[in-house]
Amino acid sequence: MSLTNKTAVVTGASKGLGRAIAKRLAQEGCNLALVARSAEALSQLADELATPLTTGSGIKAQGFACDLSCTESLFKCVDQIKGTFGSVDILINNAGTGFYKPFIDHSPAEHDAIIDVNIKAAIHLTYALLPQMLEKQQGQIINIASDLSTRPLANMAVYAASKFALRGFSLSLLKEVKNQGIKVSLLNPGIIDTCFNNNTPGNQPAQQALQPDALAETVLQLLTQPQFQLIDELTVHPQLQDF
Repeated sequence: MSLTNKTAVVTGASKGLGRAIAKRLAQEGCNLALVARSAEALSQLADELATPLTTGSGIKAQGFACDLSCTESLFKCVDQIKGTFGSVDILINNAGTGFYKPFIDHSPAEHDAIIDVNIKAAIHLTYALLPQMLEKQQGQIINIASDLSTRPLANMAVYAASKFALRGFSLSLLKEVKNQGIKVSLLNPGIIDTCFNNNTPGNQPAQQALQPDALAETVLQLLTQPQFQLIDELTVHPQLQDF
């Protein structure tokens, strides 16, 4: 299925996997609403991805700086996106946060940050954009979870809980909307070579950590399935990860 002239919202778009997804969708002719906290990083990415808009060609890319942990800011951001692009065809709930350390060493503020970004933001964004998709009887939502959405890991209790919740939300929502033309897919990556947990991107080989550009290709595959075929859940690991 072609993505040309479709409009996608990508959260966590300023770096890592979100940035890679945005760049790959731009190559397919997809208009992009880029969401993250850093206005400067989003502006630079939008300038890089946008192409001249002439009759029948070109893409539009614009950044929308937003703290997704703040519900009020999130809904204002959605209003801005609708005002700029009108209808949205694709939602990529990619933004996420977490801390690798014992549960007892987390602060309540860190608990809230994980829950607010990893699950509440995805729910609120879906709630805000799904009505447009239902009206058109078509649309796609991809929720980026984690392989920890199906298995436990010490020192990641709250993070894993948020991803378990995202999995439950995603698979349950699919059952509600799939007969109305809406596809919902859950992607469960293993370790990714990004800055998560204070890692330095580029330091992990492909055998040990998924590369964002390669994983973006997987996202593209989810989005371009034949019209009457969907992938409800997909887990991807680097070859040498212990899971």
